[in-house]
Amino acid sequence: MKLILLHPEIPQALKFQTSLKAQNTGFRVVISLDNVAPELVEVAIIWLTVQDYLQRLPNLKLLLICGSGVDHIINAKSLPRHISLVRLVDPYLRNHFSDYVVKTIVQHVLSKEEPLRSKCTSHWTGGNLVFPLPKVGLMGLGLVGEATAIKLVAMGFDVCGWVRTSRPRILPEVYVEKEALGDFAQQSEIIVCQLPLTKDTVGILNTRLFAQLPRGAYLVNVARGAHLNEADLLSALDTCQLSGACLDVINEEIPPANHRFGSHPKITLTPHIAGTLEPEQQAIYSAKIIACYYRGESLAGIVDYHACY
Repeated sequence: MKLILLHPEIPQALKFQTSLKAQNTGFRVVISLDNVAPELVEVAIIWLTVQDYLQRLPNLKLLLICGSGVDHIINAKSLPRHISLVRLVDPYLRNHFSDYVVKTIVQHVLSKEEPLRSKCTSHWTGGNLVFPLPKVGLMGLGLVGEATAIKLVAMGFDVCGWVRTSRPRILPEVYVEKEALGDFAQQSEIIVCQLPLTKDTVGILNTRLFAQLPRGAYLVNVARGAHLNEADLLSALDTCQLSGACLDVINEEIPPANHRFGSHPKITLTPHIAGTLEPEQQAIYSAKIIACYYRGESLAGIVDYHACY
């Protein structure tokens, strides 16, 4: 029987395995190559590490990546380009990611409104809770970015997007390619990075971009730590060009206790929780992708090796 191999480092791998078995894919689902023939593995599901496994799987056809980032996989020299590479950006993950961004933006907006702050007074005064919403700029309109845009627009936010390739998008105001990045930035009072990490996007959150934002803009990064030039962020905060930042990712995945961001009054750090994985949901979604692949149908989340995302 052909095999689906789950890498053991996947969070809650045993639960993932049990759920995937229940989907009746027609494959045997294993977590280890011990006591199995590697040449029977046609589908592998991984999270981070890839080099050691791929070199042992001569007949691998489909590689599924838990989470939305694939930069660590694309850069693996041992990855043959004939293998179909798919990001498992399932509906649960898209919803969780977009919820994180929306909650972060709403919290930032509310924190700036004086009438909403709790006060203890003996005199009742009226207040106006109607206030203008800042314009939100989304860097990246993939599966996660589109989910975020839909929720923000439904809440009344004016939203624009910046992307690197031209194709139909759900937003009416979309800026395309590097030449339009400045025009996009000038419109973005809150800027959200949801980009894939490629050689063209490393360090894209930098002094040049920050200087083009409206003064006092707010930054949210839920993509990769390498998108951000950390020294440039500190400088922008010191000069008040940026009013603050919420970072779910930084260059050091587990920052030391004395990290310069940890005690900064204008920076909120969260421990890479925007893209939390749910094994049962990912197993269900994996089974659908596998079925589509073997039926020869188009695959949601398929990675373009040339574009690196």
